[in-house]
Amino acid sequence: MQTDIIDKLKNHLSVNFRGDEDVLESIYERMLFIASDFTHRQTSDVKLFPYVEKATIETYLRRGKEGTTGYSEGSESESYIDIEEKLRKDVVSLRRLP
Repeated sequence: MQTDIIDKLKNHLSVNFRGDEDVLESIYERMLFIASDFTHRQTSDVKLFPYVEKATIETYLRRGKEGTTGYSEGSESESYIDIEEKLRKDVVSLRRLP
């Protein structure tokens, strides 16, 4: 099943996918672990997928800019959020008591 998910992520990334499937899979596994650990749900729980998918894509696209809080270039500026913290906040409604 995980290869299906990785394929969906690659398709979603489209031209932004750089051919480094191992990196994408590693990011996905890390985000899935964070979400399942925080919610006390199994990693196979499909309710986690939309949140993990979004966090994985955001993390993949931000590679190379880790640790920065934002940037400004010309008249364009962008602020970054802590993706892992946002993932925890997003899945809090799915949380089960241990």
